[in-house]
Amino acid sequence: MEKILDVFKALSDETRLRILNLLYEQELCVCDIMETLQISQSKASRHLIYLKNAGLATDRKQAQWAFYSITKDEKMKFIDSLVYDNLRQLEACRKDLENLHEWLKHKEYPCE
Repeated sequence: MEKILDVFKALSDETRLRILNLLYEQELCVCDIMETLQISQSKASRHLIYLKNAGLATDRKQAQWAFYSITKDEKMKFIDSLVYDNLRQLEACRKDLENLHEWLKHKEYPCE
């Protein structure tokens, strides 16, 4: 019961929902999320850690950068529906995806 409560708490924040939507596109560096959502590094990291602690995201380190991706769990299939059937229908989330794709076209790798 505690795990599902953590998941719902993680989903109760607009910024975390927007980040989740972005992570459904691909693995992203913290800088990608910062740039796309126009938020600070500390805010992006705080929300990503919250998603990770709830079991919704995983991370990997590469040099000084942290990359995050979605955790695939059959017990959490309802998250797929949340993203594809709900979040992706919202103007703000569609705009976030446009901003992400634009940012990724122009950024230097692995991060600027």
